[in-house]
Amino acid sequence: MRSRTIGSLVVMALLVHVVLGAGVSVADRTRPFRIGALTQSWGPTPMIVEMRDGLLEHGYREDVDFFLGVRFTQGDINALDAAAHELVQYGVDLMFVDFDAAARAAQQATTEIPIVFGGVADPIGMGLVQSFARPGGNITGVTDMELHLGPKRLQMFKEMIPHLQRVWFPYDAADAYAVTMSKSTETRLGNWGLRWWRRWCERQRRRERSWLRAASARWMGF
Repeated sequence: MRSRTIGSLVVMALLVHVVLGAGVSVADRTRPFRIGALTQSWGPTPMIVEMRDGLLEHGYREDVDFFLGVRFTQGDINALDAAAHELVQYGVDLMFVDFDAAARAAQQATTEIPIVFGGVADPIGMGLVQSFARPGGNITGVTDMELHLGPKRLQMFKEMIPHLQRVWFPYDAADAYAVTMSKSTETRLGNWGLRWWRRWCERQRRRERSWLRAASARWMGF
């Protein structure tokens, strides 16, 4: 059996419970359940593919028991809002979103359609859920350890390069996850004697200019 991440398995189970197991037998359904997946990636992400494969392995038939439509914005976070509203207008029965920006867009698009998220770093801090025990509203899902892993990675960076003093962090200010990660990591810098330079880089041309500037300034870590 092909291996999966625990998060993907749990998300798949949530989908089965919320949509396909909603007290309606397969024989009584008049149409497939419509699952709308939303991502800022360039196509279906591994998490979306694993969710689909998990439903198939549990005996649900694509285009018979469920239909999966994917909206992806090719890295454009600002396009997620419009993509989320497209899924709402299409009449999906459930929205599946991966990562923070897509979760935020889905939350703003509907308060009625169930939303399941995966890979969100800080759902409580983002205001997606009220608590882990009682999410509230129409949103639930799986969080990860990224906010804790970010500072840990930087600590390992310092241990690998003991003379490391300056670290450059390019990020997209429209990406809630990147902003949260930057702030979370920055609070730990004093413990390791590091200088932290956050640089907002929304578009590709701005990113390229920032890379050149950082290289000329001889930043020691990226």
